[in-house]
Amino acid sequence: MDKESRGASQCTICLDLVEHLPTYTILKSPCCKNAWFHRECLQYQALSAGIFFFRCTVCNNKDKFQKEMLRMGIYIPERDASWELEENAYQDLLQCYQHCDIRRCLCKKGRDYNEPDSKWEIKRCQCCGSRGTHLACSSLKSWEQNWECIECRSIFAKSGKYSRKKKRSLATSEKTDGTTCLMDEPSPKTPRQSSGSQHSFLLQSPKRMYQNNLSPCSHLELPASNRVTMSLSPLMLNRNWSLRQKHLREQRKEVCNILKELKVQVNTKTTRLNINADDIWNSALKGFRQRNFSPTNTIEINFTNCKNRPKTDTSAASKHHFFQLLMLHLQNSSLFEGSSAKNLSLDFQAVKENLYFEAGKMIAVSLVHGGPSPGFFSKTLFDCLVYGPENVKPALEDVADVDVAQTIKMIKYANSLSSLQSTIHDCYEFLAAAGCLRPITALCDKNMLVNDILIHHVIKRIISPLESFRQGLKTLGVLEKMQMHPDAFSSVLCHKPERLSAEAICDLFTIHPSSDVKEVKGADFWMGYLQDVESGESVVTFEDILLFATGSPSVPSIGFDPEPTIKFLRIRYPIGNRLLNSLELPITKTYQQFKNKMELTIKNTLRVESE
Repeated sequence: MDKESRGASQCTICLDLVEHLPTYTILKSPCCKNAWFHRECLQYQALSAGIFFFRCTVCNNKDKFQKEMLRMGIYIPERDASWELEENAYQDLLQCYQHCDIRRCLCKKGRDYNEPDSKWEIKRCQCCGSRGTHLACSSLKSWEQNWECIECRSIFAKSGKYSRKKKRSLATSEKTDGTTCLMDEPSPKTPRQSSGSQHSFLLQSPKRMYQNNLSPCSHLELPASNRVTMSLSPLMLNRNWSLRQKHLREQRKEVCNILKELKVQVNTKTTRLNINADDIWNSALKGFRQRNFSPTNTIEINFTNCKNRPKTDTSAASKHHFFQLLMLHLQNSSLFEGSSAKNLSLDFQAVKENLYFEAGKMIAVSLVHGGPSPGFFSKTLFDCLVYGPENVKPALEDVADVDVAQTIKMIKYANSLSSLQSTIHDCYEFLAAAGCLRPITALCDKNMLVNDILIHHVIKRIISPLESFRQGLKTLGVLEKMQMHPDAFSSVLCHKPERLSAEAICDLFTIHPSSDVKEVKGADFWMGYLQDVESGESVVTFEDILLFATGSPSVPSIGFDPEPTIKFLRIRYPIGNRLLNSLELPITKTYQQFKNKMELTIKNTLRVESE
């Protein structure tokens, strides 16, 4: 009430009070006399709405409002609103959920098969609608019969609202033919795919087929009494984790398409970089600064200290290896600080030599030319690059200096005014040098002081390196795309690549179709082998397989070009063709022969290369 009496109103964007004082951080609407805004709120709204939808939130005026905001320094991007740029944002709402989630689906045509008016019709959970079952898989006699998934049934059981009638119907619907303890278990948490997808290898691979000989109620299954009362938390945590991973995968696909658009700028003219792997930074810096270097030229890598390699290797494998070493060096260099999520540090020598610009340029070139993404940016660093440092609020975890972090903690957790003033007295010189001294008359003043210190140490202190780094990231238009698609690019700049799995490798490689029955059997062996690798029953890892086939142990943000393929041929041993990103696999009589040949060839090949 005190603020309102002095002249304050509600900011119509964040709904917090804003004082009627025309300062740098507070702006007045040119079209509405009593409308005042926080500068930060206006900037966020402008970045989200774009030039077509940015307008006064009170009267909806556009022309007069935008003209004044531009005059006051608000950046309004010339693009459509962020909510208009997302393609097929509501596509999922147009589809009904059709997937059988019972642990052991009985339908031979797969979990996604749905035949209306038959026992293979999919019935959705009557409570949540996000789980389904074939009528036959849950022993439902008709579509009208009620069915709840295990998650909803657990909620009812814990709340005591699960009626006896429902329990009786559940008991009578369970068969006694050995499948009882499987009927109401949810399926393994794997992303759902359309019928006919290669993901069916999870059910059809030889390894799975061998395991089908387990007894009906094996150690993997739970008695019905335990299933109803099991804790919901692990299930929900698992589902939330799966949703986050699925969201990240979708964002990375979006980045892949954006980078492919940027790669159109790259021409066929080549620039050769002579790289010493033992001195990756200096040799890379020398190459990027040479007179004939251009980011739009095709990069050719010449490893000068590799005796067993050809002098010049134009393959994507060597290029990816170079960028991988370069990103690893940058992550651990003096240009960045922090543990896993890193911010820019203040290195005066690096500023003098313009190394921050070169680092940004190298990251942009790596992304567009098929190298790995950094994956170590903190959210604060990413937001500074995309939205501008003036619109970012750093957190305590962004402070890498132990002494500074300890000082901030002492101020933040001071529990009395006297202890707060004592702490400020002890660190007076630090606060004065940082320009953060302010009068402290109440304990609550510590919050503003902590915020001032964070902004100074994390942002204002490194404003020069940050601007230089941003200029470097503008190479090939990468920064502009980051600002247009922030959510997508944060998935590759702030997160490490997704851990390889049998499903990911199966999706990555396209198997050339064939009518030869033996080749179809070979495909089953391949899928079974991926299962063995995932379960740790092989001496080979997924990274080994990818390295053998493409020369890269991970999938670049831009993807592989050409896309990886598999052919089954009448050859003795597997062949990895890194120029074509292809695997040529032998056709064998038994699965064990196939597995032995894969492991022998891949391990020996990689061992020789490493030596």
